[in-house]
Amino acid sequence: MGVLSLLKEKIGFPYTLLPDDMFHHAAGGYALQGTLCGSIGACGAIINLAAMDKENSHTKILTDLISWYSQCSFPTQRFDAIATYKNQVQKVAVSPLCHTSVSGWMVAANSSYHAKERKDRCAKVAAETVYQTMVMLNAYAEGKYKPLAAKLSPETESCLSCHGPKAADNAKGQMDCLSCHDDHTK
Repeated sequence: MGVLSLLKEKIGFPYTLLPDDMFHHAAGGYALQGTLCGSIGACGAIINLAAMDKENSHTKILTDLISWYSQCSFPTQRFDAIATYKNQVQKVAVSPLCHTSVSGWMVAANSSYHAKERKDRCAKVAAETVYQTMVMLNAYAEGKYKPLAAKLSPETESCLSCHGPKAADNAKGQMDCLSCHDDHTK
């Protein structure tokens, strides 16, 4: 895990106590189930360790990381110099869910789950997520981190107007509802 390696190298203790493969279970959206993207979960654990304070900065940073991920067009070209497949088709993740993110990309790229191109794409997604996490944690460590307000799509705002905490209070989340559900307002 890139973030853990950096923390071990730059800070040392207590990060040196954590095993290098402690996030192996997060691959494939946690045990290959396609749930939360493993890079978000692994980075979230590190954010929790590095930024937990009485202002709940860890939660704000992770909220921003999830929002960033969902709106990012992956894979970026930042790591193409060390990747096997360069200039891959890019597709907005739309959701922090592995299944939604990678499936949307596979359709756009005419690829499959077991294809080497998909593995390269996911490696670049993980690297980009680590990079973004470090940008956020460095800003936090320098006292410059400013939480962003989660931007909800108009469709999600519509869903939460009926299902959110000020209404039926039977839905939780800030993800784009239409990444999984039909728009029943039309």
